[in-house]
Amino acid sequence: MRPFTIYQQICNLYPTQQEKLIELILSVTKPDRIFLLGASLYRRRSESVFCTCAPSSRQVSDYFLLVLISKNIENNISEIQDKIEQRCNTFLPSTILALQTERFSVWLKTSHRFARTVHNTSVLLFDKGDIIFPEPGDLNPENENKTNEKCLAQVQSNIREFLVGVDLFRVRAQNRMASFMLHQAIEQGLHAILKIGTGYHCCTHNIDRLLRYGSLVSYGLPDIFPRKTDKDRHLFSLLQKAYINTRYKEDYFIDNDDLTILIGKAMAIQGLLEEVGKEHIKINPDNK
Repeated sequence: MRPFTIYQQICNLYPTQQEKLIELILSVTKPDRIFLLGASLYRRRSESVFCTCAPSSRQVSDYFLLVLISKNIENNISEIQDKIEQRCNTFLPSTILALQTERFSVWLKTSHRFARTVHNTSVLLFDKGDIIFPEPGDLNPENENKTNEKCLAQVQSNIREFLVGVDLFRVRAQNRMASFMLHQAIEQGLHAILKIGTGYHCCTHNIDRLLRYGSLVSYGLPDIFPRKTDKDRHLFSLLQKAYINTRYKEDYFIDNDDLTILIGKAMAIQGLLEEVGKEHIKINPDNK
């Protein structure tokens, strides 16, 4: 099985890290299964006048894990998901996608693309051993393609209208509402990238989580919102808080320069969505 290239390149590093991550997850909840969906590889090469031929080093910088949990749990899935991430991040940055086992089983039976892909190609890290999943149902590529095509068209239209709203509110010196419109444009674009690329829909307004999930589909997403400098982190904070604070916090403020930069990032998300659409959707010539 070859789930993804990085896994094959440095699979010798995974066992120890995986054992620790599983231990941390088990300290939070009792999962039915844990799947490895992806990982990021960090490469570093250093040279100096004293060491001119240093080899490059490689290490895993973060993991993407799917955790399946039975429905008879005390806390809701989103709370457990957050707790797992917090615990895992004390060891290695990890993005956790938690699902109820029963829902995953139903998706698999109906040949839901996300469940089918996980079942067929992901790496199983942990199995409690008492769950038997059905074989994936028959695939209907035509229906799946139509669903993705409809999603792409609707979200592209929504993003265009939200950006028109941004321009209108800027002209009226209503930067707070312009920021809210930007959040909506970026949020919907990220949702669509995830949905079209994986078949999974995430019920959240959290831009940080959507960016991390979306990077499973588009490697370029993290580069749109780097958070290495204070300015980067400030811009991202303005966007992240725009959904709530623009409506309910009197002290929320965004100036024209920051708004302009975020507009450019919204347009970059729009461009990535178009690329994902071209890659995953076979456009019907009759609908062009």
